Amino acid sequence: MNQTLLLPTVEDMRTNATFDALMWALARPGRAQPLPFPGLLALAESLLDRECSFFCSEERLKTEIAGTGANAVALHEAEYVFASIGERADISALAAMLSGNLLYPDASATIFAEAKIGSGTTLRLTGPGVNGSIDIAIGGVHPDFWALRAEAIHYPLGWDIYLTDGASLIGIPRSTKIEVL
Repeated sequence: MNQTLLLPTVEDMRTNATFDALMWALARPGRAQPLPFPGLLALAESLLDRECSFFCSEERLKTEIAGTGANAVALHEAEYVFASIGERADISALAAMLSGNLLYPDASATIFAEAKIGSGTTLRLTGPGVNGSIDIAIGGVHPDFWALRAEAIHYPLGWDIYLTDGASLIGIPRSTKIEVL
């Protein structure tokens, strides 16, 4: 009997390690996870395929993400949102993101954005995956973003958030309560 052994490629190992970081980030809200390859494109390559929809506010990144086979759609239709949430961003537009419904709470958006982990606004996180509470500092985020998120969250409805800073990643699931300190 001749058996063929398929070994993972370097790209397979990178996307698998990135996927692991994404899962651990949501399982342990507020705890930074190392990324094997920095940047939002690496996250998209690990999660998106031709059955996914996405919105991206940056044209160059949008073109690169389209290489995954995912469908570029309007913000209010996107399962995955790659957006700028910095101090100069139009945060109010994000209110249109999918937040699920009671029958299908998972029909909601996951937002990916760059931020500064370890400096900036102090947030207190509580909820599943957090032992008591954890305080984190996040900079480079429009001050109105956290209030917009609070309005959108009616658990189990709402958005999951991933924030990247170089080769670090923080996840904040919709089940996590955020208090701006």
